[in-house]
Amino acid sequence: MYFDVYLNRQKLGTYGHPTVENLTISVSGSPEGAYIFAGAVCREGEQRYHYDWLQRDLRASDEVRIVPADEGPVVAPIKKFEMGRTKRKAWAGNVCEFCQRKETEVSRLIPGDENRPGICSDCVELCNEILRGPE
Repeated sequence: MYFDVYLNRQKLGTYGHPTVENLTISVSGSPEGAYIFAGAVCREGEQRYHYDWLQRDLRASDEVRIVPADEGPVVAPIKKFEMGRTKRKAWAGNVCEFCQRKETEVSRLIPGDENRPGICSDCVELCNEILRGPE
């Protein structure tokens, strides 16, 4: 399942996967503003992944079109999360928004999303030290 997404007649990209289980391309928002986002649950072999592709702010005058497509090339995901696991596996696409190190470079990362930044355990410790203040 693949879809082309257009904003004001300009193609933002093609989104989808050959083994998609659930694809979401939505427009959402609040009185403060609207945005468009795309995500999907896909199967790769026996493993399921959640792909997070797009989030773009919209103006009231913007026109969005979502059109079925035959297939890719597909835009690379911004984030990719392995699903159905007991222990989370690191992915180099996830970064600490504070120190900019990749998840594969830190001992632990609390992943963020479109509303919250990701932060690594080292930066959490540094924040705790700052909050404790001088001893």
